[in-house]
Amino acid sequence: MGIIGCSTILPRAIIGPAKEMDNLCIYGIASRTKAKAQEYAEKYKIERAFDSYEELLNCPDIDCVYIALANDLHIEWVLKAINANKHILIEKPICLTKDEFDLIFKQNENKNIKILEGVAIQHHPWQLAIKDMVESGKYGKLKEIKTDTCIVLKDNNENNYRRFPERGGGAFYDLGCYWLQFLQLITGANPEVYNGFSKFDGPNNCDWTFNASAEGAGIKSNFTASFELPYKVEQLLEFEKATVKVHDFFRACLGNYKIKFSIENKEDGLIENCSFDAQNYYANQLRTFLDIINGDKEESYNMYLRQSYDRVNIMEKIYKRSKFN
Repeated sequence: MGIIGCSTILPRAIIGPAKEMDNLCIYGIASRTKAKAQEYAEKYKIERAFDSYEELLNCPDIDCVYIALANDLHIEWVLKAINANKHILIEKPICLTKDEFDLIFKQNENKNIKILEGVAIQHHPWQLAIKDMVESGKYGKLKEIKTDTCIVLKDNNENNYRRFPERGGGAFYDLGCYWLQFLQLITGANPEVYNGFSKFDGPNNCDWTFNASAEGAGIKSNFTASFELPYKVEQLLEFEKATVKVHDFFRACLGNYKIKFSIENKEDGLIENCSFDAQNYYANQLRTFLDIINGDKEESYNMYLRQSYDRVNIMEKIYKRSKFN
């Protein structure tokens, strides 16, 4: 694997998890400058620091790439990686518009390069457990989902792409994919009605807090993404007979941690607590990516890719609509 971009997320998202994989070597890294790539290569014991992204893509010893660049650069380097015949694990969002995604499909039409968007939380059994709960009807019909992803950015760099709307910055493009991915899994369909709102009063008129709503398959959903509200990462599901709360569902992004949820019975008020063995979202994601490259999980891969395409389409529409609200 080669790494394109020296993002601060690398140790958690790829370098650490790669150590758990028997059949993966992080072979090279490239940044905007050779010095930065060399710094990361020495720090994380990566064999080669390339002079440029292009040089890395042209290296015959590299089979796949992990792309960790600013959101607005994703489309350019996904297309170039496809052209270089490298399989791709790309940080979310895979691109910013439906038209960009159409270019990806066109470029990959006769190549069969595998492309996985890095929405890491989808590779954890807690989501399937919630889906089974919905489909079983154990607690009656699911009526409403409330999702909060409020985090305080630690990086105050004024040049960070998250501070520039033209670079795909803002809270919604950074965090909205988690909300929509969960809805897609739970409802089995894309939202039929959706809306969005922000004051766009963040840096450079970015959406520093964004509210969205959606409805599909008879289920209403409300979403808050924020870089300024107090930390809160939670899924709240209202069934006819119970309230289910998934606590701090980002926790397993930090390493091997347990994901927990509670079920409060509306009839007697009793609370049941459930948890999963400690797992790492990024390790699960990387393992899935390698399985896909090796020809396994073809059905799952096709689902991931289709859901990514639909998400980008919906996110673009919600974001544009919020500009008029």
